This record gives sequence, structure tokens and C-alpha cells, in this order.
Amino acid sequence: MKHTILSLLLLFISTSVFAARKEILLNENWMFRFSHQVQFKSEERVNLPHTWNSGDALSGKQDYYRGMGNYTKTLFVKPEWKGKRLFLRFEGVNTVTNVFINDVHIGEHRGGYGAFVFEITDKVKYDADNRILVKVNNALQQDVMPLVGDFNFYGGIYRDVNLIVTDPVNISLTDYASPGVYLIQNKVTKEQADVRAKVLVSNGSATAQPVKVDIKVWEGDKLVQQQDMNVTVEAGDWATTGMDLTIRNPHLWNGRKDPFMYKVEISLFSESGMIDRIVQPLGLRYYHVDAEEGFFLNGEHLKLKGVCRHQDRAEKEEMRFIKCTTMKMPPSWPRWELMPFVWLIIRRRPTFTT
Repeated sequence: MKHTILSLLLLFISTSVFAARKEILLNENWMFRFSHQVQFKSEERVNLPHTWNSGDALSGKQDYYRGMGNYTKTLFVKPEWKGKRLFLRFEGVNTVTNVFINDVHIGEHRGGYGAFVFEITDKVKYDADNRILVKVNNALQQDVMPLVGDFNFYGGIYRDVNLIVTDPVNISLTDYASPGVYLIQNKVTKEQADVRAKVLVSNGSATAQPVKVDIKVWEGDKLVQQQDMNVTVEAGDWATTGMDLTIRNPHLWNGRKDPFMYKVEISLFSESGMIDRIVQPLGLRYYHVDAEEGFFLNGEHLKLKGVCRHQDRAEKEEMRFIKCTTMKMPPSWPRWELMPFVWLIIRRRPTFTT
């Protein structure tokens, strides 16, 4: 009987945690057509990731199609989501993207190599089907970098799309599509790591909301740091909390030799319980560059051998065989997935235009 009660309690706790934030993958069953295709039933069904240049851009010629394409999808919004907040997150679309919900323009994103998020809470119909329209244009844009390159500018939605459902108060999703959490390594040595944790809390409700931000740092199954802070977020606003974390004798991230990363769990609590939670990796390391001797990681010399990798490559496993130590890549890549395969990643900064 005790085991049954314990199991039910664990199930309740697990359900409560994962009910705080839902992420729903929307990759399947999109309809695609080029903007110039106006004939009846000219659309074709596609799944994401998708590019309309998978054939012509590989011909070796520069006359592959660079223009506009339209993606549409029907999304049923559940009635129980009313009172929640809804977001569409795009991991990568090239190059200029305009998003519409039920023929109402939600927003534009300019730039092909960074994730972006739009809130659609007040734009959808609940307990009903909603039409998502994504207009994509990979034609040359004089105000969007890069203008030229030794690679193809593939048009399309070439990364995942997710619907994210949260409580009215959440860890911000709309700070340039960041996780809403910044783990700033102020000083790292073999003896101690000083990390500043900055958490952005967003309040979409009509009243001020008091919440508690809780941070736990895990080294495997061992809890090595825990801190919390209370903050009141004004209605329709956001607040930033900051906490200083100190980890003694840290387990350093050391590239392919030892790609260890801490797990940082950030939770948001209201009076009724947990309302949001995310987990972020944290690889602690220090480095310096010597003009005579080169690059040093964690006090040890590291010879840099680099490759440039673009968004058209989906594979990760071949990194193990290339044996590179550095990689330049677009910001839309989930870079932490590659940590066991490479030593360092240099991310190309996204270009923001207004």
C-alpha cells in the first residue's frame, strides 16, 4: 500500500512539473507552394525541415530559385489552453519570414540563421481550427547579412517549429528566442567557478504577480548548488533576477577529452506551486591565447583545427571522424549536442534589422 501511495505521489509530482510548460512539435503536414503558383491545388504536402532548393542549389550553378514560398498549416487550439500563453518558435527559416494567424499578420523576422519566437495568445481562436501561414523569401535583401558567400542560401523552413504553451507568468521566451536564462562565467579556475545566473521572468497577466525563482545545479545526480529569490513582476511586464553561484573544485568541460556539462534547473513558483521550468547545460572552462604559444584550454595547449559548417548539414556523428577542434556555425544550431564531438564552437552572430 505504501509503495502504491508513493508511486501515485511521484506520478502527481511528475505530471505537475511537465504540465508547467508544454512543447508541441509542429513539423508534420504543412502545405507548400511557391508564391507564383496560383493554380487550384498547386500546393504539395511537406514535412519539416524543408527547403525548396534541395535540387536546384546542388547543381553547382548560381541560378537556383531565390524568391518567395508559402507554408500553411491547420492548428487546433484546445479549449483548456484559454488562460495560458501560446508561442510559436521557429528554429531556422531563410531569409525573411512573415507569420500570419487566421490571415492576421503576427510579425516579421529578418535573417536566416537565428531562431525567433512570436506570441500568439490573443491571436488564436480557442476550441477551433486556426490557419497558420508562413511567407518565406530567400531573395537577396540588401539590409540582411550575408549578401554573398561560398555557400547556398537555401529557402524554406529548414529547422523545427514548436508550439509552446505556458502559464501567464513564465521564464521569458521572447528575448531574441533565448531560453530566458543567462549563465555568465565570471571567473573559472580548477579550484572554483563563479557564475552569475540571470533569469528573465515575463508576466502576461493583468495584475502584478509575486513569484519565486529557484535555481539548482546538478553534477550528475549530485546537487552542488541551490539558490532562490522572490520577485514581483508588474502586469504586462518582465523582471530580471540575478544570483551568484559558486562551485568549488568544478568538473571542467574539456572538449572531446571530457565533454562534461552540469545541468542547471531553473524553476518558477507561484503560491499554487511550480508554474514553469527549464533545464540548461553548463560547461565550465577557462582559456587564454598566447601570442607565441597559441591557444590554451583549462591551462593546457590546444592546437586549433577548424571547419566551417552551414545549416544545410543535418549530421553530427561525422564530427567524430573529422577530428576538428573548432567549428564555425550558424546560431540556429543546438550547439550543445555537438560538444562530445568537437572542442570549441565559434558562433556567427545573428544580424538584427529594424
